[in-house]
Amino acid sequence: MKLKFFVILLLAVNIANGQKSAQDVIKKYLDVTNISKSSATITDLVISTTTETPRGVSETETKIAFPFKYSTSMFSNGMELMSSKFDGETFVMKSNWGNNNQEPKKGKEAINESARANPFVELEYEKLGFTTTLLPSESIEGINYDVIEIKDTDGKISKDYFNPATGLKDMTSVTRTSPRGTMEIITVFENYKAFKGSDILFPTIRKQKTQMGEMSTEVQSIKFNKGLKPKDFEIK
Repeated sequence: MKLKFFVILLLAVNIANGQKSAQDVIKKYLDVTNISKSSATITDLVISTTTETPRGVSETETKIAFPFKYSTSMFSNGMELMSSKFDGETFVMKSNWGNNNQEPKKGKEAINESARANPFVELEYEKLGFTTTLLPSESIEGINYDVIEIKDTDGKISKDYFNPATGLKDMTSVTRTSPRGTMEIITVFENYKAFKGSDILFPTIRKQKTQMGEMSTEVQSIKFNKGLKPKDFEIK
């Protein structure tokens, strides 16, 4: 009798899990953050952040316009440390940390490289040709996370961890390969809140763990619909 009850219970769990899809998890996230209903009212935004790393403190300004383009610059002590731009077709990145400049990327490669900078990227997965798969849940610090695997058109994979209780994305895991080897970058998202001008909830604290150490980024302000110009994203 106990065995029969266990089998029935197991089947019930499997059926319940089978009813949930990656699209369901993503839709809940887009709904609870108000991205679904409010993102269409945003033509552009400017995000100002501060970051603490083992190397010190830096400030970053990121300009984003839709259809998606972005430009970001990181400064410390008045000196630009790093910058990147995506004009809708071409992606460039420059860095004053060693010889880390990249050759410009174009087309599909540029789109894949820049997609994570889009705060509403989940709305664009189908258009971008990204595939999403619901993986078995993972228990982390007492939370059984809904785990979504995202594969871009180059076959690169990342994983997003959604809290089933809140619907929010709590963590992202991305694996990157460089001449130094393979490195997993884990980003933790905390303290979602809205900023003046929109009811969309943004994570205001991002903590990253890499082989190079930990860093914490805090959003200082987000300004909406400032009328950014094409020259803000011009690649020279």
